[in-house]
Amino acid sequence: MLESALRRWNLIPESPPVHTVSGCVVMVRRRGERLVLKLPRAGDETSARRVLAHYDGAGAVRIVDYAGDGAVLLERAWPGEPLTARVLAGDDDGATAILCAVARRLHRRAPSRQRFARIEDWGLGFQRHRAAGHGGIPAHLLDHGEKVFVELAKSQGQRRLLHGDLHHDNILFDAARGWLAIDPKGVLGEPAYEFGAALRNPTEDPARFATREIIERRVAIIAREAGVDQQRVLGWTFAQAVLSAVWSIEDGLDPARGLATAVATLPLVAEA
Repeated sequence: MLESALRRWNLIPESPPVHTVSGCVVMVRRRGERLVLKLPRAGDETSARRVLAHYDGAGAVRIVDYAGDGAVLLERAWPGEPLTARVLAGDDDGATAILCAVARRLHRRAPSRQRFARIEDWGLGFQRHRAAGHGGIPAHLLDHGEKVFVELAKSQGQRRLLHGDLHHDNILFDAARGWLAIDPKGVLGEPAYEFGAALRNPTEDPARFATREIIERRVAIIAREAGVDQQRVLGWTFAQAVLSAVWSIEDGLDPARGLATAVATLPLVAEA
């Protein structure tokens, strides 16, 4: 598939393929233009292409071309520094404001009639976890996480096509176009849902995201900069953190990041 794509689009690889859960990624050039070649292994990349087509370059990388076998050729953000670097440099507030600016651009219009997953579909993870008899998540967190998720889903405002995984490593800097999102999952929901992923990132170190002080400060910035309700962001952050732990267990990964965020956010949700 890689050889076919390189021939089809006259591409020169600049690096070995990087293999991911959903496929592989190769940095390539074509007549001096820097591009990214993505080859899917699972259905995620088909959804990502449709999401990027909807965004049409507003706040996200552009689609250059795609093929029937699922291969996608994308604009490459250059130099491509991730927003994570801002946090590590000590500017967490600035990074949060940048993330909000990207989200506003992504959410600028309602989705077309194309079918995308809804956040209610993602919330079925709570039921799957129980049905599978998995452990690893304290019962009070699982129960309250599902309760908050269901309540918020029922009372949503106007839906947009959300990125679905808009955290610091999925926002890169491009010298010509500014900060751009990559690797969308695509889910229909209210904008307040979008920020849960960022609030359990960046890095594996919970000291950088899973403390009451950091969460309160970030959510206040998000409410101001993105124009979303502060308490709904807190609720979604808590519920998504528990759901993230569920997904990690399903994938055989450590649920610590989600659980740490859920524990830190729960008192704020309870006070609401």
